[in-house]
Order: sequence, then structure tokens, then C-alpha cells
Amino acid sequence: MVNKKKEKVIEQQVAVSYTYTRRLRLEEKQCPVCEKRFEAIKKQVYCSRACQSKADYDRHAKQYRKARMAAYYEQKKD
Repeated sequence: MVNKKKEKVIEQQVAVSYTYTRRLRLEEKQCPVCEKRFEAIKKQVYCSRACQSKADYDRHAKQYRKARMAAYYEQKKD
């Protein structure tokens, strides 16, 4: 007798010109920002929107700071 491990799957209703159901397999992953373990579909990387925003800010911090400083000096000039 083969003992199969039950897969964790979510079902998603998709409505185009007709409706169908997608079955998405969940995997256990670890968030690279907060290192929390979570279950997600294959494409998801971060556990939450907050972690995704933090990672985005960390990748582009220099550009964000430059834009913020420019806006500050523009406001101060007025």
C-alpha cells in the first residue's frame, strides 16, 4: 500500500468569458526579509506586503532618498 502525503492546494475561481477553477499547490517557504516560515504558491517570495515593500525599499534606497531630498529642497525653496 502506497502512503501518499496529502498536498495542500488552494482553489481559485477565474472568470473570463467563462468560469473555471485553478488548483494551485502550496509550498512551505521562508521569507528572505523576516525569515518567517509560511505557505505560498510557487511564485510568491515574501510572506506579506510589508516584507515585499521593505525589500523593494532596500533594493532602491538610494533612488528613494534622492527623490525625497529633492522634494524637501523644492518645498523649502517655496
